[in-house]
Amino acid sequence: MRFSDLGDLTVLTLRDPESALRVLRSLDLPMVARWMVLLLAVTLSTLLAGLSLMLFPIEVDNPVSRMLSEPMTLAGIQLGAMVLSALCVAQIGRLFGGRGNFADALLVVGWVELMLVGLQAVQVVMMALFPATTTLLSMLAFGLFLYLAVIMTKALHGFTSTGKVVVGLIGSIFLIGFVLSLFAAAFGIVPEVTP
Repeated sequence: MRFSDLGDLTVLTLRDPESALRVLRSLDLPMVARWMVLLLAVTLSTLLAGLSLMLFPIEVDNPVSRMLSEPMTLAGIQLGAMVLSALCVAQIGRLFGGRGNFADALLVVGWVELMLVGLQAVQVVMMALFPATTTLLSMLAFGLFLYLAVIMTKALHGFTSTGKVVVGLIGSIFLIGFVLSLFAAAFGIVPEVTP
């Protein structure tokens, strides 16, 4: 696959995520390459987050902010969240009769994250040039994430109902959030509550 093919695949993903998933599957990437896609996405996202913090410093006044301002910690959290997401996409989908597997779910999560990294790069540039667009771009990134996650999960498992995939995805997000909050509480990382 050439670099220009990645551009074509990106456009195809935005226009027709189901066809993009067929192309990704047809590459028949070994498991190590799927992990590399995920690690590349985490690395690029962490670098962009670090650049963003350098350009637009924020006040670090609580344990969560401090933790997220550390690049290696942020990368670890992102990697853990994406692996957990892929596991949930694969296992919860199969519970509801889906045909997807963890290897393909890992590829989907990694590819969607790479798409979002591209938008994150645009967001950093736009924050420098037009700070007022920050909220709009954040909403666009969230909308793109939902769109790609729903359509590609639907295609991954061969589901026919978009509504059921949306409900399953929202339930999975709450489940992942709950599990991550348990880990945070176990390690004493809880936001400070002021009276």
